Amino acid sequence: MYFLLKSLYLYSVSLWVGSLFFFTVIGAPLAFKILPKEEAGKYTGAVFPKYFLLGYILGTIALVSFYLLTKGSLTPIGWLNLLLLLVANLLNFINGLVIVPKASLLKADFYRTSNKELYNKFLKLHGISMALNGIVLLICLMVVGLTALYLTF
Repeated sequence: MYFLLKSLYLYSVSLWVGSLFFFTVIGAPLAFKILPKEEAGKYTGAVFPKYFLLGYILGTIALVSFYLLTKGSLTPIGWLNLLLLLVANLLNFINGLVIVPKASLLKADFYRTSNKELYNKFLKLHGISMALNGIVLLICLMVVGLTALYLTF
């Protein structure tokens, strides 16, 4: 059971960070460079719900497997790692279940009405979403660092 939990933890953190990095640094920006703005928006609108779902699954597996690996023997570094995983998951859920759906509705309303105020609200939420995504990426990179440098299970 120990090796299964350790594998689940390491694979889930690795895959989560990899997907965060790829879509944040390469996937989404590249779509807006090679596709017309509206088409790139459709593409990211189709990809990001799946991206967040993957994050929910991998983040939850990482959090639960890390907790099960370390329960009863958490060091200060272990507590920090657990807290970082919890915060990353919380921010990812807020972003994917609250911010992005609101932004998508505003964008759809803008295309329907051409109301510039709706577009400005969309841009504000989109900026918040990008910032949250960047914070989650940074937190997850910290988790990888802590895992690699300090944690032994």
